Amino acid sequence: MFMKGNRMKTGNPSNAVRLIREPLLFLFLSLILTTHILAQNAAIDLNVTHQRIRGFGAANILPWRPDMTDSEIETAFGTEEGQLGFTILRLMIEPNRNNWNLNVRTARKAHDMGVLLFASPWNAPSDILETVDGLRRVRHDRYEDYAYHLDDFRIFMEDQGVPIYAISVQNEPDYGDWTRWTADEMLTFMRDYAPIIGTRVMAPESFQFRREMSDPILNDSLACANLDIVGGHIYGGGLRSYPLAESKEKEVWMTEHLSGENSHSNVWSWAIQVGTEINSVMHAGMNAYVWWYIVRYYGPISDGTNDSGRKGEVTKKGYVMSQFSRFIRPGYYRIECPRLLQRSVWGSAYKDSTSSRVVIVAINTVSEPKKQSFVFLNGHVEKFTPHVTSQTKDCSRENDIIVSNDSLHVMLDGNSITTFVSSGDVILSVERAATGPASYQLSQNHPNPFNASTRIQFETPERTFVSLKVYNILGHEVDELAGKEFSAGTHSVTFDASHLSSGIYFYAFKTKDYTQTQKMFLIR
Repeated sequence: MFMKGNRMKTGNPSNAVRLIREPLLFLFLSLILTTHILAQNAAIDLNVTHQRIRGFGAANILPWRPDMTDSEIETAFGTEEGQLGFTILRLMIEPNRNNWNLNVRTARKAHDMGVLLFASPWNAPSDILETVDGLRRVRHDRYEDYAYHLDDFRIFMEDQGVPIYAISVQNEPDYGDWTRWTADEMLTFMRDYAPIIGTRVMAPESFQFRREMSDPILNDSLACANLDIVGGHIYGGGLRSYPLAESKEKEVWMTEHLSGENSHSNVWSWAIQVGTEINSVMHAGMNAYVWWYIVRYYGPISDGTNDSGRKGEVTKKGYVMSQFSRFIRPGYYRIECPRLLQRSVWGSAYKDSTSSRVVIVAINTVSEPKKQSFVFLNGHVEKFTPHVTSQTKDCSRENDIIVSNDSLHVMLDGNSITTFVSSGDVILSVERAATGPASYQLSQNHPNPFNASTRIQFETPERTFVSLKVYNILGHEVDELAGKEFSAGTHSVTFDASHLSSGIYFYAFKTKDYTQTQKMFLIR
């Protein structure tokens, strides 16, 4: 199925090839146009919100690593200069309950500082395990015992004054030497036994956000009702949006990743890469980002080994993470902003729940300084304070920059990450939001042509189910950007095409009463 102009056209997919008569000339001209577009202003729409941010954090896994010191706890969860501002701490549920008390001291201090705690098991108690084809699994007749084991950890920690926000069924059930689960086994547990756990339940924590592990849970009404958070890791894949989870109104957390373990955290190339990764996780619609070990030579706080600095010092990776975690606090919302601001410059934007503060993150991945402009739509911001981390700066506060005519003009240091935090009044435009759009409309994506990512905006005059899919020139579906109900209003989604090749693509917008398509051009 293809559409031509603004009308749907059904027929042989090869017909779409004739939409562009001279593709080579067009792509050449598009490349020139793209270079111009990518140098233009990046539009930030203050009225278009995406996911709610739950927080940023890392793991304290005992007894695999030494516990955090009091100073390290303050550094990790404090929000002052030189601190990280983390708001999530991941714990391990040991199979031996005699070790559970190891978690209490640090977890209690973190909780008292406003940190959310969630816990994951690597192995079930040995008496409910069996070995099948060389892999350990929970015996099928002991699922109830396993559920009570997980809940006992919650009860124990709460008795120590440490409430557990969520419990994961299993860390990486599809990888590693620990307890393994198939998709069917995970589905059975979530459907029949998860209600025993007296707090939010997270699953499946696949090592690669494998959809074959989580889709069955989301597509089963009972299992889905028992699921609160879709957790997963991004080792070698899985970093993309999850429309099915979004359609079921489930939060999606990235709960473990590490990189640069063969180096140390002060190597800048590894540090800035963490910044672009967090930015991508946010644009994928995830609610939380959680690193692996919180204190380690390749982590945000040095353990004093491998030339990573003195024990307890914040590393370059830590300062890069703090560019998000110190300023984008729990309850903030990501707002509409291009993922690719210009060539080699990545970004995202956020606002708090009362729309009184706006935060912009911009990452310049090349050595040359870059001029960057932001244009604010549907609102006014007075000024911003930049905070910069680079090879020579550690979340350094710079001079305020005044917004002029709803535009912010800045110079980004080479190889840097900058967080712009608004101050003064933030005033949103509400007139249009009060009346709502009068009809369905699908806008042309912007920018177009584009490199890596582009924004697609549409309007709905009533609450309705919206399907928004992307097709290549052969008529093959390459991505689903929306598949859920939307309220009346103006909505926006970001199409991340970083995994696709250059060419012509179509995006099809469909409701029960209306269909429209647009054409777009990807230049890599």
